[in-house]
Amino acid sequence: MVNGEQSILLEKRDRIAYITFNRPEKLNAIRWEDYALLDDMINECDKDDDVRVVIVTGKGRAFSAGDDMDGYPGSGNEEAMKGEPGIALMMEGKFLEAKLSDYQISLQKTCMTILNSAKVFIAAVNGLCWVPEIVYPMDFVIAADVATFSQADASIGLSPGGGGTQLLPRLLGRRHAIEFLLMSEEISAEEAYRIGLVSRVVPAGELIQEAEALAKKMIARPASSIKLVKMAVTRAQDLPLKDGLELEEWYCSIATQSESFRSFYQKFLARKQAKGK
Repeated sequence: MVNGEQSILLEKRDRIAYITFNRPEKLNAIRWEDYALLDDMINECDKDDDVRVVIVTGKGRAFSAGDDMDGYPGSGNEEAMKGEPGIALMMEGKFLEAKLSDYQISLQKTCMTILNSAKVFIAAVNGLCWVPEIVYPMDFVIAADVATFSQADASIGLSPGGGGTQLLPRLLGRRHAIEFLLMSEEISAEEAYRIGLVSRVVPAGELIQEAEALAKKMIARPASSIKLVKMAVTRAQDLPLKDGLELEEWYCSIATQSESFRSFYQKFLARKQAKGK
């Protein structure tokens, strides 16, 4: 908590939800319970019919410095692990018990919700981003020119657990993914843009303004189209091309039944008829 506030803030206005990491004094390092809180907030936004776009950002000079190591074994603060019961079991070596409990790492669940949601998710990366697994499933990633990215798990003896080894190759291709994960080096916003991790780079002072402008463009798009496009693109990652094309054909046929398309088509016909007179 910061000054009585939650470690992650959620605000909704004008059909946009803002999720803000709110531990600037800790560079927005994320504790076990914070991952669960983030997952709850993402699910709340996903289920809220009034929300069309979600913008995720950080307060201060960091998007997030990654895991708060104070909750790891040996820190003297092992109680913190109880915020994620499944993690607590695994840290104690109780892997069978964790598996039987149907536990799934919160960030993995969060990623799947984002990928399958009809909402548009925008990461507005304001500074250092050392937990990039949060941005991998995002629909758009806008980075401030001062932002940096790193996933250092391999350099400290870990393997990613929040979807990095599965989402990043799908996003960047195997070659860039392997380099980013194994080198574990910090890269600039411009380099992140070059390899395809970031959608665009903007001056730091214009970050939220750019994210909101993009959000308004997405709000103007029919929700049904966004849902179908996201579903098709997400499923394409796991399908042979032939099956993917069949899926696309089916979704395209479904879309012709939407109210948005029918309204557009009626207006198109009316304009065409008017010109023919």
